Amino acid sequence: MKQNIVYIIALTICCSCDLDLSGFIAPPSDTVRQRFEQSQAWNDAHDAIHLSVPIDNYTFYVGTDIHTQTTTDNLTAMLTAMRNDNNAYFALLLGDLVHGKGHFATFANALQYDAATQARNDTVFTAVGNHDLYFDQWNDYRTHFGTATYAFVVQTPHHTDLFVCIDTGSGTLGNEQQQWLQQTLSENDGKHRHTVIYTHTNLFKDDNTGFPTSNMALEETFALTALLQQHHVTLYLQGHNHCRHDILYRDVRYLTIETMQDKAERPYYMTATMSDSDIDCQFVSLREQ
Repeated sequence: MKQNIVYIIALTICCSCDLDLSGFIAPPSDTVRQRFEQSQAWNDAHDAIHLSVPIDNYTFYVGTDIHTQTTTDNLTAMLTAMRNDNNAYFALLLGDLVHGKGHFATFANALQYDAATQARNDTVFTAVGNHDLYFDQWNDYRTHFGTATYAFVVQTPHHTDLFVCIDTGSGTLGNEQQQWLQQTLSENDGKHRHTVIYTHTNLFKDDNTGFPTSNMALEETFALTALLQQHHVTLYLQGHNHCRHDILYRDVRYLTIETMQDKAERPYYMTATMSDSDIDCQFVSLREQ
Protein backbone atom coordinates (compact mmCIF):
# COMPACT_ATOMS: atom_id res chain seq x y z
CA MET A 1 0.00 0.00 0.00
CA LYS A 2 2.81 2.43 0.86
CA GLN A 3 4.44 1.93 -2.57
CA ASN A 4 1.15 2.71 -4.34
CA ILE A 5 0.77 5.94 -2.39
CA VAL A 6 4.30 7.03 -3.30
CA TYR A 7 3.64 6.30 -6.98
CA ILE A 8 0.41 8.31 -6.98
CA ILE A 9 2.16 11.30 -5.38
CA ALA A 10 4.94 11.13 -7.97
CA LEU A 11 2.36 10.95 -10.74
CA THR A 12 0.64 14.08 -9.46
CA ILE A 13 3.89 16.02 -9.27
CA CYS A 14 5.46 15.04 -12.58
CA CYS A 15 2.76 14.61 -15.18
CA SER A 16 1.83 17.19 -17.75
CA CYS A 17 -1.63 18.62 -18.38
CA ASP A 18 -2.70 15.78 -20.63
CA LEU A 19 -1.42 13.04 -18.31
CA ASP A 20 1.44 12.02 -20.60
CA LEU A 21 3.40 9.25 -18.88
CA SER A 22 6.53 9.29 -21.02
CA GLY A 23 8.61 10.71 -18.18
CA PHE A 24 8.07 7.47 -16.29
CA ILE A 25 8.95 5.32 -19.28
CA ALA A 26 12.16 7.25 -19.97
CA PRO A 27 13.34 10.05 -17.67
CA PRO A 28 14.10 13.51 -19.09
CA SER A 29 17.40 13.64 -20.98
CA ASP A 30 20.60 14.12 -18.98
CA THR A 31 20.43 16.43 -15.96
CA VAL A 32 19.93 20.17 -15.71
CA ARG A 33 23.63 20.48 -14.80
CA GLN A 34 24.71 18.60 -17.92
CA ARG A 35 22.38 20.61 -20.12
CA PHE A 36 23.64 23.85 -18.60
CA GLU A 37 27.28 22.89 -19.20
CA GLN A 38 26.55 21.90 -22.80
CA SER A 39 24.56 25.09 -23.37
CA GLN A 40 27.40 27.25 -22.05
CA ALA A 41 29.91 25.41 -24.24
CA TRP A 42 27.72 26.23 -27.25
CA ASN A 43 27.40 29.86 -26.15
CA ASP A 44 31.17 30.18 -25.75
CA ALA A 45 31.70 28.84 -29.28
CA HIS A 46 29.27 31.35 -30.84
CA ASP A 47 29.00 35.13 -30.92
CA ALA A 48 26.78 36.83 -28.37
CA ILE A 49 23.27 37.54 -29.67
CA HIS A 50 22.59 41.22 -30.23
CA LEU A 51 19.53 42.44 -32.14
CA SER A 52 19.18 45.99 -33.45
CA VAL A 53 15.69 47.30 -34.12
CA PRO A 54 14.90 50.73 -35.63
CA ILE A 55 12.16 51.76 -33.17
CA ASP A 56 11.96 52.07 -29.38
CA ASN A 57 8.45 50.68 -28.94
CA TYR A 58 8.90 47.40 -30.80
CA THR A 59 6.76 44.26 -30.48
CA PHE A 60 7.71 40.63 -29.96
CA TYR A 61 5.44 37.56 -30.12
CA VAL A 62 5.23 34.76 -27.54
CA GLY A 63 3.83 31.23 -27.88
CA THR A 64 4.13 28.07 -25.84
CA ASP A 65 3.17 24.42 -25.45
CA ILE A 66 2.86 23.72 -29.16
CA HIS A 67 3.25 19.95 -28.68
CA THR A 68 4.08 19.35 -32.35
CA GLN A 69 3.26 15.93 -33.73
CA THR A 70 2.19 15.92 -37.38
CA THR A 71 0.70 19.41 -37.86
CA THR A 72 1.96 22.95 -37.20
CA ASP A 73 -1.06 25.04 -38.22
CA ASN A 74 -1.17 27.31 -35.17
CA LEU A 75 2.59 27.79 -35.09
CA THR A 76 2.63 28.75 -38.76
CA ALA A 77 -0.26 31.18 -38.22
CA MET A 78 1.56 32.90 -35.34
CA LEU A 79 4.89 33.16 -37.18
CA THR A 80 3.21 34.45 -40.34
CA ALA A 81 1.41 37.13 -38.32
CA MET A 82 4.69 38.10 -36.62
CA ARG A 83 6.70 38.25 -39.83
CA ASN A 84 4.02 40.43 -41.47
CA ASP A 85 3.74 42.77 -38.45
CA ASN A 86 5.69 45.94 -39.24
CA ASN A 87 6.27 46.57 -35.52
CA ALA A 88 7.46 43.03 -34.62
CA TYR A 89 11.03 41.76 -34.78
CA PHE A 90 11.27 38.34 -33.09
CA ALA A 91 9.31 35.59 -31.33
CA LEU A 92 9.83 33.60 -28.12
CA LEU A 93 8.61 29.99 -27.88
CA LEU A 94 8.46 28.81 -24.26
CA GLY A 95 8.92 25.05 -24.52
CA ASP A 96 6.99 21.82 -24.99
CA LEU A 97 7.71 22.39 -28.64
CA VAL A 98 7.11 18.73 -29.51
CA HIS A 99 5.01 15.86 -28.18
CA GLY A 100 6.82 12.57 -28.55
CA LYS A 101 10.02 11.25 -30.06
CA GLY A 102 10.93 12.18 -33.63
CA HIS A 103 8.93 15.40 -34.12
CA PHE A 104 11.67 18.03 -33.85
CA ALA A 105 12.27 17.97 -37.61
CA THR A 106 8.60 18.80 -38.21
CA PHE A 107 8.73 21.60 -35.64
CA ALA A 108 11.98 23.06 -36.96
CA ASN A 109 10.73 22.97 -40.53
CA ALA A 110 7.73 25.12 -39.51
CA LEU A 111 10.13 27.84 -38.31
CA GLN A 112 11.56 28.31 -41.79
CA TYR A 113 10.90 31.58 -43.60
CA ASP A 114 8.24 31.36 -46.32
CA ALA A 115 8.78 34.16 -48.85
CA ALA A 116 5.38 33.54 -50.42
CA THR A 117 3.44 34.38 -47.24
CA GLN A 118 5.87 36.15 -44.91
CA ALA A 119 7.34 39.62 -45.44
CA ARG A 120 10.48 39.15 -43.30
CA ASN A 121 12.61 36.37 -41.87
CA ASP A 122 12.32 37.46 -38.22
CA THR A 123 14.20 35.50 -35.57
CA VAL A 124 12.61 32.80 -33.40
CA PHE A 125 14.09 32.03 -29.96
CA THR A 126 13.21 28.83 -28.08
CA ALA A 127 13.17 27.53 -24.51
CA VAL A 128 13.21 23.84 -23.62
CA GLY A 129 10.21 22.18 -21.94
CA ASN A 130 9.75 18.87 -20.16
CA HIS A 131 8.19 17.22 -23.23
CA ASP A 132 11.22 18.29 -25.27
CA LEU A 133 13.43 16.20 -22.98
CA TYR A 134 11.54 12.90 -22.77
CA PHE A 135 13.04 9.89 -24.59
CA ASP A 136 16.52 11.45 -24.84
CA GLN A 137 15.25 14.32 -27.01
CA TRP A 138 17.74 16.81 -25.56
CA ASN A 139 20.13 15.65 -28.27
CA ASP A 140 17.49 16.49 -30.89
CA TYR A 141 16.91 19.89 -29.31
CA ARG A 142 20.65 20.63 -29.28
CA THR A 143 20.96 19.63 -32.94
CA HIS A 144 18.43 22.27 -33.97
CA PHE A 145 18.90 25.04 -31.36
CA GLY A 146 22.27 24.52 -29.66
CA THR A 147 21.55 26.02 -26.24
CA ALA A 148 18.81 26.18 -23.63
CA THR A 149 20.36 28.79 -21.31
CA TYR A 150 21.38 32.06 -22.92
CA ALA A 151 20.78 35.81 -23.03
CA PHE A 152 20.50 38.45 -25.73
CA VAL A 153 20.24 42.22 -25.92
CA VAL A 154 17.88 44.25 -28.10
CA GLN A 155 19.28 47.65 -29.12
CA THR A 156 16.79 50.39 -30.03
CA PRO A 157 17.56 54.01 -31.00
CA HIS A 158 17.44 55.14 -27.36
CA HIS A 159 17.40 52.00 -25.18
CA THR A 160 18.58 48.45 -24.66
CA ASP A 161 16.48 45.56 -23.32
CA LEU A 162 17.83 42.32 -21.88
CA PHE A 163 16.20 38.94 -22.55
CA VAL A 164 17.29 35.86 -20.57
CA CYS A 165 16.25 32.26 -21.33
CA ILE A 166 16.57 29.72 -18.52
CA ASP A 167 16.14 25.93 -18.64
CA THR A 168 13.38 24.71 -16.30
CA GLY A 169 12.54 21.59 -18.29
CA SER A 170 13.36 19.40 -15.28
CA GLY A 171 11.45 21.66 -12.87
CA THR A 172 14.60 23.14 -11.33
CA LEU A 173 17.41 25.51 -12.25
CA GLY A 174 20.19 23.59 -10.52
CA ASN A 175 23.00 25.32 -8.63
CA GLU A 176 25.18 26.13 -11.63
CA GLN A 177 22.40 27.69 -13.69
CA GLN A 178 21.12 29.65 -10.70
CA GLN A 179 24.60 31.08 -10.15
CA TRP A 180 24.81 31.97 -13.86
CA LEU A 181 21.46 33.75 -13.68
CA GLN A 182 22.49 35.69 -10.60
CA GLN A 183 25.76 36.72 -12.26
CA THR A 184 24.01 37.68 -15.50
CA LEU A 185 21.47 39.85 -13.70
CA SER A 186 24.14 41.42 -11.46
CA GLU A 187 26.38 42.32 -14.40
CA ASN A 188 23.46 43.94 -16.22
CA ASP A 189 21.84 45.64 -13.25
CA GLY A 190 20.72 49.16 -14.16
CA LYS A 191 22.00 48.94 -17.74
CA HIS A 192 18.74 48.24 -19.56
CA ARG A 193 15.25 49.67 -19.88
CA HIS A 194 13.58 46.28 -19.30
CA THR A 195 14.73 42.80 -18.35
CA VAL A 196 12.57 39.90 -19.55
CA ILE A 197 13.11 36.30 -18.43
CA TYR A 198 11.44 33.47 -20.30
CA THR A 199 11.26 29.75 -19.61
CA HIS A 200 8.87 26.79 -19.55
CA THR A 201 7.86 25.63 -16.07
CA ASN A 202 5.59 28.10 -14.29
CA LEU A 203 6.35 29.37 -10.81
CA PHE A 204 2.77 30.14 -9.76
CA LYS A 205 -0.77 28.95 -10.30
CA ASP A 206 -3.66 30.96 -8.83
CA ASP A 207 -6.28 28.20 -9.26
CA ASN A 208 -6.58 24.48 -9.97
CA THR A 209 -7.44 24.67 -13.67
CA GLY A 210 -4.05 23.29 -14.64
CA PHE A 211 -4.00 20.30 -12.28
CA PRO A 212 -1.86 18.18 -12.20
CA THR A 213 1.03 20.16 -13.72
CA SER A 214 3.97 20.75 -11.42
CA ASN A 215 5.57 23.98 -10.30
CA MET A 216 9.13 24.74 -9.30
CA ALA A 217 10.14 23.72 -5.77
CA LEU A 218 8.78 26.17 -3.20
CA GLU A 219 12.17 27.01 -1.69
CA GLU A 220 13.64 27.61 -5.14
CA THR A 221 10.67 29.82 -6.08
CA PHE A 222 11.24 32.00 -3.00
CA ALA A 223 14.94 32.41 -3.81
CA LEU A 224 14.27 33.10 -7.49
CA THR A 225 11.53 35.67 -6.90
CA ALA A 226 13.77 37.52 -4.43
CA LEU A 227 16.56 37.58 -7.02
CA LEU A 228 14.26 38.92 -9.74
CA GLN A 229 12.94 41.65 -7.47
CA GLN A 230 16.46 42.63 -6.44
CA HIS A 231 17.49 43.14 -10.05
CA HIS A 232 14.27 44.86 -11.18
CA VAL A 233 13.10 42.29 -13.70
CA THR A 234 10.02 43.60 -15.51
CA LEU A 235 8.44 40.43 -16.88
CA TYR A 236 8.80 36.68 -16.32
CA LEU A 237 7.20 34.61 -19.12
CA GLN A 238 6.28 30.94 -18.68
CA GLY A 239 4.11 28.16 -20.08
CA HIS A 240 3.60 24.51 -19.04
CA ASN A 241 0.22 24.97 -17.34
CA HIS A 242 -1.87 25.34 -20.55
CA CYS A 243 -3.85 28.06 -18.73
CA ARG A 244 -3.40 31.81 -18.41
CA HIS A 245 -2.22 33.24 -15.10
CA ASP A 246 -1.17 36.86 -14.57
CA ILE A 247 0.39 37.60 -11.19
CA LEU A 248 2.28 40.63 -9.84
CA TYR A 249 4.57 39.53 -7.03
CA ARG A 250 7.42 41.49 -5.49
CA ASP A 251 7.10 44.11 -8.25
CA VAL A 252 7.66 41.51 -11.01
CA ARG A 253 4.93 40.44 -13.41
CA TYR A 254 4.68 36.65 -13.80
CA LEU A 255 2.68 35.74 -16.89
CA THR A 256 1.74 32.17 -17.83
CA ILE A 257 0.45 31.79 -21.38
CA GLU A 258 -2.06 29.26 -22.70
CA THR A 259 -1.19 26.40 -25.02
CA MET A 260 -1.21 26.98 -28.77
CA GLN A 261 -1.44 23.26 -29.55
CA ASP A 262 -3.34 22.56 -32.78
CA LYS A 263 -5.92 20.39 -31.03
CA ALA A 264 -6.57 22.87 -28.18
CA GLU A 265 -10.10 24.22 -27.87
CA ARG A 266 -8.87 27.75 -27.14
CA PRO A 267 -5.32 28.22 -28.43
CA TYR A 268 -3.69 31.63 -27.92
CA TYR A 269 -0.44 33.41 -28.47
CA MET A 270 0.66 36.74 -27.04
CA THR A 271 2.08 39.98 -28.39
CA ALA A 272 4.20 42.22 -26.17
CA THR A 273 4.98 45.84 -27.04
CA MET A 274 7.74 47.74 -25.28
CA SER A 275 7.39 51.25 -23.91
CA ASP A 276 9.59 53.27 -21.58
CA SER A 277 7.37 52.58 -18.58
CA ASP A 278 5.84 49.14 -19.23
CA ILE A 279 5.36 46.14 -21.52
CA ASP A 280 1.87 45.95 -23.03
CA CYS A 281 0.80 42.28 -23.34
CA GLN A 282 -2.15 41.35 -25.56
CA PHE A 283 -3.56 37.88 -26.26
CA VAL A 284 -4.59 36.70 -29.71
CA SER A 285 -7.02 33.83 -30.30
CA LEU A 286 -5.88 31.46 -33.01
CA ARG A 287 -9.47 30.34 -33.52
CA GLU A 288 -10.44 33.85 -34.64
CA GLN A 289 -7.69 34.30 -37.23
